[in-house]
Amino acid sequence: MSEKQVSLYIAVSLDGYIADEDGSVSWLESIDSEGDAGYEAFFDNVDTVVMGRTTYQQIFSLTDTFPYSKKDVYVFSNTKAGTQDEYADFVSGTVDNWLNEISGEHVWLVGGAQLVKQFLKEKAIDRFVLTIAPIILGKGIPLFEQDDTHTLELEEVARFGQFAQLIYRNVEE
Repeated sequence: MSEKQVSLYIAVSLDGYIADEDGSVSWLESIDSEGDAGYEAFFDNVDTVVMGRTTYQQIFSLTDTFPYSKKDVYVFSNTKAGTQDEYADFVSGTVDNWLNEISGEHVWLVGGAQLVKQFLKEKAIDRFVLTIAPIILGKGIPLFEQDDTHTLELEEVARFGQFAQLIYRNVEE
């Protein structure tokens, strides 16, 4: 495993979904929150952002400006690997190889579910910052698919309006 610090910082419904069946996260906008749930401090601390292609495409439906332009951005994509656009470099291969190739030290794993699964498989997530939304979607895209057991240690619990944030550290070597 790489010496980089990888953090999964993500919002999830109470029943474990990161998006509805259509891939939308618009349900998050209807929930009252206080402050930014520590987002700005977290964001200031990362130098590299990584996500899957579907998550990358979703960003452009949510905002007019690309929110990660001041960071090194990588998108895992089998179809566009080896290319880049004005915002990101498109990569493929194993997570471990990619982590060894980049220069960044603190990586934010934005999502989505398939990339999270790949990072988990390679035991490459050091911190899990899960912001739990008070909504039960009933169906959608789950954050964690069936996988091996991963042992975590609770570091912090915080409340931001109706959101609860749980921060866990991976204790596996």
